Amino acid sequence: MKSSALGYDYSNPLKSRDVGKLDPLLALLIQTAAFQRLKDVRFLGGIDYVLVPTPNGAPNNTRYNRFQHSIGVALLATKYAEARELPENLRLLVAAAALLHDIGHAPLSHSLEPLFERAFGINHHQATTDIILGRSGLGNSVWRLLIDYGLDPEEVVEVISGRHDPFEDFFAGPINFDTIEGILRSRQYLKPGANAFTPETVLMAAINRTSKVDANIVDRFWSYKDDVYRFLIRSERGVLADHICQHFAERAIHRLSKADYFSSEQSFFKKVPEVRRFLKSRVARRAETLPKGESVAYKLRSFYVHSASDFFSREDCSRYRQAKFDGVLSIPSLDKKNLDDIEAGHSGGANLRQSEKFL
Repeated sequence: MKSSALGYDYSNPLKSRDVGKLDPLLALLIQTAAFQRLKDVRFLGGIDYVLVPTPNGAPNNTRYNRFQHSIGVALLATKYAEARELPENLRLLVAAAALLHDIGHAPLSHSLEPLFERAFGINHHQATTDIILGRSGLGNSVWRLLIDYGLDPEEVVEVISGRHDPFEDFFAGPINFDTIEGILRSRQYLKPGANAFTPETVLMAAINRTSKVDANIVDRFWSYKDDVYRFLIRSERGVLADHICQHFAERAIHRLSKADYFSSEQSFFKKVPEVRRFLKSRVARRAETLPKGESVAYKLRSFYVHSASDFFSREDCSRYRQAKFDGVLSIPSLDKKNLDDIEAGHSGGANLRQSEKFL
């Protein structure tokens, strides 16, 4: 299944271009239990289930996961290493860091991470570090492979964090491997097959910067990021999905432990079935008229191009900007009846009203 007319397969990035054989290190890292777990960690979290209740593999009815995304990011890093003719040690470093950048995501990704951080003091940055350094319950296979191939796991962590980025800000800057792949992947939920270019096209334009065509490609990509945040990630449905996933999980916190952070979504749903029932309910998918309940404050973001900053001089932090807004989402109070309805498989509704104030 190819989700783009241009041939990039978001469900299987490895088939999107002829990359030959994977670097042996990447192939081995992909086979570790820690990385295989990402097959059952949705890419965007709860909203993946809301937008695609019954996936069947069609371009407009497909859920994505962190496994697919991470491989796509690693392929962009591999392409970058080829374009820059990096020596072997840097080629391995950039590709391994790209592949492992999301290995510490929790079940339901960002939807549940705030809860895990409040309850157990862990987030995806810390979890990624623990996995790469062999300090998690998933074992030390990732750490051992990096050592065996001559890489310093601590340096890999530093690159992922952006504290050490010898790769022209493709980890730390606004136009980075992760964002390029992730935004174009997310936009498939909004307009399947409508991306004007592949992740590799954006990457090469950002590397080369030789013409106005390159500038137009990267600028347009930045406008795609605004679309994704405005209409998907920070949309009313997205905020509602995140908030109520955390609500039900928090009510069941006595069933959870820090170890559940490193589990799969199927394992998590067995412990907290209320979350899955909510994601399958009408509450998650429809804005219906109910009395006003609690208000959820959240942040919206607007992404725009500051054209006075020079694209060709790589002034990316100045050119590719964002503004933050206050958002308020009004939803019905989740009293015992609401919870009982979800647990019984029934559904309610939500009256969604949003206000914004520029910060």
